[in-house]
Amino acid sequence: MQWDATTPRVTHEPWWAWYDIVTKSNEIIERLPRATRMTEVVRAQVIGEAKFLRALSYFYLVRLWGDVPLVTTLEEQVGTPSRTPKEQVFAQILKDAQEAEAALPVSWPAAQKGRAPKAAAQALLAELHLWRSSAEQKNEWQLAADAAKRIIDAGTYRLEANYLNAFLPGSQNRAEEIFAAQATAVANGPQIRAADLFYPQELGANSAGGFASVVPLAWSYDSSYARGDYRRDVTYFTSGRTTAGALVTFPPHVYKYRPTTRPGPQDVNWPIYRYAEVLLFNAEALNELGRTAEAVTFLNQVRARARNGTGTENRPQPANYAGALTQDAVREAIFEERRIETVFETDRWFDIVRRGSAYFLNALRRDPFATDAEATDMLWPIPQREIDVNPNLIQNPGY
Repeated sequence: MQWDATTPRVTHEPWWAWYDIVTKSNEIIERLPRATRMTEVVRAQVIGEAKFLRALSYFYLVRLWGDVPLVTTLEEQVGTPSRTPKEQVFAQILKDAQEAEAALPVSWPAAQKGRAPKAAAQALLAELHLWRSSAEQKNEWQLAADAAKRIIDAGTYRLEANYLNAFLPGSQNRAEEIFAAQATAVANGPQIRAADLFYPQELGANSAGGFASVVPLAWSYDSSYARGDYRRDVTYFTSGRTTAGALVTFPPHVYKYRPTTRPGPQDVNWPIYRYAEVLLFNAEALNELGRTAEAVTFLNQVRARARNGTGTENRPQPANYAGALTQDAVREAIFEERRIETVFETDRWFDIVRRGSAYFLNALRRDPFATDAEATDMLWPIPQREIDVNPNLIQNPGY
């Protein structure tokens, strides 16, 4: 919590990356209608993909920075745009996501796995309406439930019997993954390098081990799981062998993303939307609509999978929620389940932000390093190098 407008990894790199996707999406949306060597169906699908990716990019941008420049044409990208009010950005996200849902296919051929399917746009719509309902107080819970239910009712996706299988290489060919950043061991193919940041330094650097620059807090490993929760068993590891074969022990590190070989390429997909999260989207929306008992059934589906362990076990924990539970109790249970189920999937930050400043600051009290946290940290600083070239970008308060 000590970053500022000049911290590249926190400010400029993600800002640049999301706007790079926006630029490429704008090019496709604007120029592809003039393409003649493809069918109308294929053209509509590709434009639908571009609209989904533009909507996803702006969804990250507006949640991290608030008002951001909204550019949807190549002409608008020239010059020094000012920050667009976030309501206009949300309106564009909604429009793009709805049009993407209409255009995208239910599934792609096996050789094209990784492209955004219809459910990716539906998951984005569900999360968008959840965010606007909680963070923006817009009461769009029914819209969130409707979008999540469209995925559930389609029957295309399911939970993996083994939680870990949702993250192992090849998960892009399994039924839990809806949309993910792709990785492959194929030469010159895309790789997700996050595992290098997770792995212990004792195992060596890069693919042979890691930099240990992203590690769990002690409470996350020690006390935040029900005793015997399989997800804890497979998310962390505390010992391993060096490249020389020596067995070493170390504090808990993340082992949720495991490449096929180590040392070797990081061929592990990075999940953006998977079916377990859709079940929790639906549970949260139903609970806020007053349908608490129904919400618990979807929450318990996620917990039941965890009890299955490797897929054939019958563990006692995490037990189902049962009995007459209050709406407040179920709300907290859902957020705790999201934290455990999607740990290290870049969801937690957005969950604590959308609950408001009191929840945000209280959550950060568990982190002994977040001593300088303020409510203004809920928005990130506009990168200084962007302000230097565009004086119309006004910095967020507190930076």
